[in-house]
Amino acid sequence: MLELINALTVEEYLKTYDEEKLNKHRELVKEIYRSSLLNNLKKENLDFRILMFSESFCPDCLILFPFISFLNDQMGIDVKILKRQGNEELLKQLTGEARIPTVIFINKDDTLRGIIVEFPQEFKNMLINLSYEEMKDRINKYREGKYIKLIEEEIVRILMTK
Repeated sequence: MLELINALTVEEYLKTYDEEKLNKHRELVKEIYRSSLLNNLKKENLDFRILMFSESFCPDCLILFPFISFLNDQMGIDVKILKRQGNEELLKQLTGEARIPTVIFINKDDTLRGIIVEFPQEFKNMLINLSYEEMKDRINKYREGKYIKLIEEEIVRILMTK
């Protein structure tokens, strides 16, 4: 599945960033390094691959991608990235919708390990029953990096599942 011809590597995807986005990416990666959750994962939990649908203009992608980059760079996880544009039908086939970011964690036997669509589930739960203004405010804080711990916890939960 990940042998996609037009898929980008982490390095190729980072080349689509301007300097401001690269700086934000670097800041978030530093935060991930300071955290203990991902750094304490055991190697036996790392037998998987990642397919990410993302666009460099998407503010939600900019928050989630540093975690995927970290898994690739520091833990050797195979990551392939597809832009949503031009791949909407594939994304819909895989998840039922064409939202980004979408991160699909795939076991080596091509079974689904887990998926994140747009936001971590805990953050989505926090948006339930909020007014439009409250939801907008919370999403803006998410995009500022105020909820990165929820992203990390969601990834760790997925990685601990076999």
